Parts: sequence; structure tokens; C-alpha cells
Amino acid sequence: MFNSGMACTARVVIRAILVGYKNGFGCVGSLVDVGGGTGDLVSEIVKSPHIKGINFDLPHVVATAPEYKGKRYLRKQGRLSIVDVVLKPEGDDLFDDTGCVFDLLMIAHSSGGKERTELEWKKLLEEGGFPRYNIIKIPALTSIIEAYPQLQN
Repeated sequence: MFNSGMACTARVVIRAILVGYKNGFGCVGSLVDVGGGTGDLVSEIVKSPHIKGINFDLPHVVATAPEYKGKRYLRKQGRLSIVDVVLKPEGDDLFDDTGCVFDLLMIAHSSGGKERTELEWKKLLEEGGFPRYNIIKIPALTSIIEAYPQLQN
């Protein structure tokens, strides 16, 4: 039931991602959709022939999804793009009430998952080796977070 609900939500968000991030895929050669469910988003993105896509999720989730072959890696000049909720601590965003509901949903149906504020995302990204980031608002509950790896000397 949880996976079906997420897939339903994803269908709504996919359009917002493709409209709000259309220029973000121009220089992408390959991508991995981690937690990509049955692959709806990645299948839309790879309609551009220059992009190779991999759908990565739990085996029981992708059992009926199309297969995408490739390797998982991020070059030094690469980018990590995350589509997720960025909660506003002030609570004055259009989707704040819905974000709180999603937070409760994640707590109840996952291993302690939660929605994060920008400061929480910043800390998580820095700890993961991505000290630079940019948040792109799209017309949906979620935003696109572009994160860039630590530059090597």
C-alpha cells in the first residue's frame, strides 16, 4: 500500500520535475534514480537519447519495472540531484501542512525517515561530502536539491 501511494504521488511530481528542471538534464550523461519505485521518472528522463538511466530500489519494488543497466558512480565534476521535501522552519510555505503529514507518514512507514529543513539537508550533505548545494523550487511539495562533491586539490 505504501509503494502504491508513493507511485501515485510520484506521477504528480514527475510533471513538476520535468517542467521545473528541464535545463538541469541538459548536461547529464547518466543518472541513477535511488528509490525510483517502478521507474516512472527515470523512464521519462531517458527519453532524451543522450542520457542513460538506472532505476535503483528494493527488489520487490522494481520486480515489474523496466531494467536499466549501468554503473553507479559520481565523478569529481558530477552532481547529485535530490527530489525531496525541504521544510521551512517558519512554517509559512504553501505546502507546509502537507509536508508535516509526509513527515508523519515517513516516521510511521519507514525506518525513522523524516522530512528535513534546509539546515538539516545542509548538514547531511556536508557529512556525505557534498558541501555545495542549490535548492530549486518547483510547483510541487518537493524541491530539487543539486549537491556538488568536495573539490579535490
